[in-house]
Amino acid sequence: MPDYPALAAQGIYTDAATGIRVFAGQRAETFYIDLGAVFDTLNLRRRLPSLTAAEDVDTVNPFGVNRFSGFNISTIAIEVPITRITSDGNSPATTKNPVIGVYANTSRQKVRVLSEPGEPVHEKGPFVQVSRMANPLVNELIITTPFKDGWNAAEPENEANFQDFYKNPVVATELNLVFGVPILPIDGSVANNRTDLMSLLLKYPGQPLNGTDCGSPCAELLRLDLRVPPTAPEMQSRLGAALSTDPAGYPNGRRPNDDATDITVRVVGGKNYIANRIGDGVNFLAGAPGVVGVDITTNGIARNFPFLPTPYDGKCSAGQGDNPCTPPVP
Repeated sequence: MPDYPALAAQGIYTDAATGIRVFAGQRAETFYIDLGAVFDTLNLRRRLPSLTAAEDVDTVNPFGVNRFSGFNISTIAIEVPITRITSDGNSPATTKNPVIGVYANTSRQKVRVLSEPGEPVHEKGPFVQVSRMANPLVNELIITTPFKDGWNAAEPENEANFQDFYKNPVVATELNLVFGVPILPIDGSVANNRTDLMSLLLKYPGQPLNGTDCGSPCAELLRLDLRVPPTAPEMQSRLGAALSTDPAGYPNGRRPNDDATDITVRVVGGKNYIANRIGDGVNFLAGAPGVVGVDITTNGIARNFPFLPTPYDGKCSAGQGDNPCTPPVP
């Protein structure tokens, strides 16, 4: 593809009547994580304090290995005006139901019939849900392994059935075992009854818990306050609304360069882990295609729709933590 950006631009479709824009195609992967260290029971490459103040800035990857570096992903990007999703059709959103909650799921047919080698596999029966996602890393770091299949098949509105995983998350136990530092929740709740995590992940603002139980309604959804204006890409903080002064990032929605890993382990670990800047040492998307200052910001995302960078060239030796795809300067 001698000029992929021009080709991709032809794949952006706009409905002038509604203001909706859609793109489907290849983009560069913007999720970044030291996959080996994080999923080796949070056996990160450095003990506490994990990152120095200088290393904690958004544009430094001090020691982690980004296992998604150099990869492309199939992307469906949809831009929808706020007026299409607020209950009163106002933009900006008013105080009437300003927060939305969303999740995504994957379904497949219930029966899979395996054939002889070389023959097609046949799928039959009704479609059943086999995976879901709202808040990042809930399935990976909060729901324990024997229950993952059941959690993935369940609807978010039935999350009260899994509330014990939020009250006493296994990731907190792992942090304590690996680093030997006590868990001190930000809100003062006790380590084995994390009402702060239940309120954050399972409730809308203003919805109370039923004592120490989730109560009803209770749903694991990614929530977004539509009254909060977006932060310009070059001004975004990877630590989002949870741990920075940037109000537009995770857990208020989730942007491509929000550092879901560092945010999650710090919030779950609480005061001691926030003070010691625990992290996987991968702070931003390094080596993104494009030229910084033209359309790609220093934190690795694009300024314009579809907001994910131009994909890596097919001739690059993608992945495994290096940055093999240095684009030529035009």
